[in-house]
Amino acid sequence: MKHRPILLMLALIWLNYLDLHAQQPIVNLYDSAQVYYKKKDFKKASQFFDTYYLEQKQGQSNYDTYKAAVASAHVGNMERARYYIKRSAEIGYDLGNYNYFADDPLNVPLRSLPEWKQFIEPFKIKADSAKLALEIITNQLKDSTIRINPSSSKSNSYWLGLSKKLNSTQLINEIKQFKAFASPKKNNMWTMYQIKVNDTLTVPFLVHIPKRYDPQHKTPLYVYLHGAIINRLKFTSPGYIPNSIETKIMDKVLDDAFVIYPFGRKDFGWLYQQDAFETILRELTFVKSLYNIDDNKVYICGHSNGGSGAFWFALNQPSAFASFAGFNFLPSVYGNNTPLDNLKNSATFYGVSASKDLIFPLETVNSIYSFATDHGANWKNFVRSGNHALAFMERDSINFVFDLLAKEKRDPFTKKITWETNNVRNGRNAWIAITALDTLSPKATWHSSQNPQLRQNGKESTVDFYPNKSGAIMATANENHIDIKTSRVAKIKLYISPYMFDLTKPLTVTMNGKNKLSFKLQTDNKTIVEQFIETRDRSFIVSNIIELTVQK
Repeated sequence: MKHRPILLMLALIWLNYLDLHAQQPIVNLYDSAQVYYKKKDFKKASQFFDTYYLEQKQGQSNYDTYKAAVASAHVGNMERARYYIKRSAEIGYDLGNYNYFADDPLNVPLRSLPEWKQFIEPFKIKADSAKLALEIITNQLKDSTIRINPSSSKSNSYWLGLSKKLNSTQLINEIKQFKAFASPKKNNMWTMYQIKVNDTLTVPFLVHIPKRYDPQHKTPLYVYLHGAIINRLKFTSPGYIPNSIETKIMDKVLDDAFVIYPFGRKDFGWLYQQDAFETILRELTFVKSLYNIDDNKVYICGHSNGGSGAFWFALNQPSAFASFAGFNFLPSVYGNNTPLDNLKNSATFYGVSASKDLIFPLETVNSIYSFATDHGANWKNFVRSGNHALAFMERDSINFVFDLLAKEKRDPFTKKITWETNNVRNGRNAWIAITALDTLSPKATWHSSQNPQLRQNGKESTVDFYPNKSGAIMATANENHIDIKTSRVAKIKLYISPYMFDLTKPLTVTMNGKNKLSFKLQTDNKTIVEQFIETRDRSFIVSNIIELTVQK
């Protein structure tokens, strides 16, 4: 059973490498082999596979060596077929896909070979054993009797009822001091929940309840985003995760912090899909409703594509997090803008890159990192000796990052915010949000696109980090005054907290140096409870929302 997570991870990481950022000559060989194999032109496929494996000595996917064996057998080169099948057995098994290998009609020419029997017979035994073990683990994850369930938490109607009975001071105190969380029957375990995305998609996610969890005390939480999203066609079976090599990355925090492990795939993952990002935030809110989470000590991190996902949150949806971390990641937002200026805010992004990472080469990461930090980004990137599997194979080399994260604490009422977006669904940072853009207007003089010089394979070129038109704001809060500068923005919202401003006095707002506005606000119970239900954030209490239209 333990082979499968390792091999699936390595196989999909390898596909990431081929599809995204590998050296171009190898990509062409591999892609050509796959194209001709799919066309059943086995002569050309075998030629490309043979040439490819001359350069790529350490193949990491027995899918590819299997295809190379099939192609070789179909052109009568049984010596090479034997070599590739033997190599497939040495790499190991993707135990969840035994039938892919066993029932493939293309492998008929291989079935008489002793090497085939040596490959497929133990594969069958291990696959059957893994299936039984997987069912046991999956049933444990689904056991709702030992975890906390929604019926055990205070419902939305409970809080709405309080908002009608209590005055605003009492309501806020009830939210901030709330400790009536139920105790799970078992700690130090993984459990599985599900969240409905739409009428056709329900997504599973895992939660680890820490060994020393006490419902009376606020507890830190980490969201961990797994890698290998770009070619993952379906969610991994949850039973593989608790004992997988990837979750071992989080071992250092499991005793004293919660971990949320979302599931992603190619069409619903943290590279391109806005709905997937927002689902992760909904999962966080769900867990906060059941367990006593410290709102100011929530972190998000990940490996490879997961690290890029954490980078996305730092640039697009940072409000819930104290800090961010990426391991062996590409610091770029896929298919959208990469507004590096958004890293100028108070929360730090920590990264670890491997010196010999062929998937996301160090020179590429460093060229973006150096450019961003030269422009004021709150980002610290570290380099450790190793390859793309650094975080799995040499965890001691990345554990220091969790020590750094643990020292970070969110300031929900940061006084200065710089923010840019091309999508108003990502318009909010803490207490201010861009709610409508005006991209037909000219940019303000201070609003510029930050496009770094990208170094890859010894070559340098400018990368376009702004394929879409965007709007930006710079906002500063000083006592009871907010000063806002806008560029290509039509509307904004201010989320006002009585813990940030003195609401017994007028609140003033100046926008683009014009028209100082004055607001006399009273805390509003309806706003308080609606905002709390949306985020379950007991530290950032919102009592009023001000909507403003930017005057031209």
